[in-house]
Amino acid sequence: MTENLMDDNPTEPQIDPSKNYFEELVGEGKKFKSPEELARGKFESDTYIKHLERGRDELRNDYLKLREEYNSRAKLEEIIDQFSKQQLTSSETPPANEGTRPAYDPKEIESLVSSKIQEHELTKRQEDNFNLIRNKLQQRYGNDYKDAVKKQIDDLGITEADLNEMARKQPKVLIRTLGLDQEVQREEFQSPPRPNQRSDSFAPSLQKRTWAHYEKMRKEDPNRYYSPQVQVQMHQDQANLGKEFEDGTWKALG
Repeated sequence: MTENLMDDNPTEPQIDPSKNYFEELVGEGKKFKSPEELARGKFESDTYIKHLERGRDELRNDYLKLREEYNSRAKLEEIIDQFSKQQLTSSETPPANEGTRPAYDPKEIESLVSSKIQEHELTKRQEDNFNLIRNKLQQRYGNDYKDAVKKQIDDLGITEADLNEMARKQPKVLIRTLGLDQEVQREEFQSPPRPNQRSDSFAPSLQKRTWAHYEKMRKEDPNRYYSPQVQVQMHQDQANLGKEFEDGTWKALG
C-alpha cells in the first residue's frame, strides 16, 4: 500500500514507567479479574506469538521449495534455448563435409528434457496420491490402521502390492473400494469395550486438534491453514491441550 502524507500518522503506544499497570488491568470490572487470569493471558499471548513465528517459518520454507522447483524448470528451458541457438548458428555456417551429421539433434534433446520433466511430475503426483490414501486411513482408523486394512484387502482378494499400486495410480478407485468416502462405522474395526467401561469414553482421539491435525491441513490445504481463523484456533487448542498438543513432527521442527 502506498503511503500518503495526508493520512493521519499513527503513533505507537508509549509506556508510562510511573503508571501501575497491574492496578489498571486487574480487579473487578477490569480486563482481568485476578492475577491468575492475567498470568494465563500472558501465557496465551506468548504462545500465540510462537505460533505466528512458526507459521512464518513454514511459509518461508514452502516458498523456497516452490522457488527451487521453478528454478529447476527454468534451467532446463534455458538449456533447450541455448542448444537451439547453437544449432541455428551452425546451420548458417556451410559444413565442411556435407555428409557429416551434427553432433546432436536439438529436437531429440528437447524431447528428452520434456520426457524427464513429465517423469518427475508423474512421480510427484503418485507420491501425493499415496500420501493422500495414507492420511485418509490414519484419519479413519488412527495410526495403527494396518490390521483394519489387512482384513479389508484379504476380503477383497487384493494383495499389498495391488494396494500400493492403486494408492499411487488410482487413489479415487481405492478410496471407494475401501469405503473411505462413506460415513465412519468405527464399531466394525474397534476392539470390544472393556468391562464396566463407560461408552462415552470411546470418543476418538483424532477429534482433538493437535499439531499433527494442523500439519496435515497445512500440506493438503495451505490456504485454509494460513487463514487467521485457523491460526487463532490452533493457538487456542495448544493453550487448552498443553503438552498433549505437541505430537507428530512438533519436536523435529524445533
